[in-house]
Amino acid sequence: MAHLSQNQDGAEPTPGEGPGSAFAAVRIATHASEDAAAFRDRVMDVWATTFDLVRDVEDWRSTIWERHRAREDYRLVTAESDGVLVGFAWGYTGRPGQFWSDFVLRTLGAAAAPWVGGHFEFVELAVDPGSQGRGIGGLLHDAMLEGLPHDRALLGTTDDADAPTYSLYRSRGWQVIGSQAPGDVVMGKRLTR
Repeated sequence: MAHLSQNQDGAEPTPGEGPGSAFAAVRIATHASEDAAAFRDRVMDVWATTFDLVRDVEDWRSTIWERHRAREDYRLVTAESDGVLVGFAWGYTGRPGQFWSDFVLRTLGAAAAPWVGGHFEFVELAVDPGSQGRGIGGLLHDAMLEGLPHDRALLGTTDDADAPTYSLYRSRGWQVIGSQAPGDVVMGKRLTR
C-alpha cells in the first residue's frame, strides 16, 4: 500500500479544519483487492453522494463491487481527509469477455481493436462534492496509473469538454477513441512503464 499526503497548493492544514475544508490534508493510498474489501461501505457512501443513491445495496455489492474487486490486477485508490473517505478510484485489467470491453469493441469496432484486451480499465473516479475543486481527482488519477504493468488504459466519460472529469483526463494525456453512447466517449491513454 502506497501512502501520499498532499493538500491543495502545498498549504499546511489549519488546526480544527475538518474534511472538505480547503486546507485539510488528503491521504492517498492504493489498495489491492483484499485490502479494498474494508472500504466497501465507505466507497458506496461516496458513490451515492457523487453519482446517485444506490437503490439496491445488495445488488450493488454483488454486481459491481465484488465482481470488479475479483478481477485481475484490481486496485482501489482512496483519498481520506481527517480519516473520512472523500474520494476513490478503481480499475483492473480489461479483457474480451467482460461486459464493457465487449461493448466498446462492438460499439467502436476497428478504432477500439488496438486498445481492448490486456489494457488497464480505469473504471471509477469519484470525489465527494464537498471536497471537489481541491485537486483530489488528479491525485487519485495519478496514483491509479502509477506503476502499472499495462502499456495502455481505457475509460468511459462524458463528452462535455467543460466537465471537470473530461478536462482532467485531457490534461493527463487521454485521447478520445470514439463515442460509446450519446454524451459519452471512450478515452485511451498510452502508459509509460
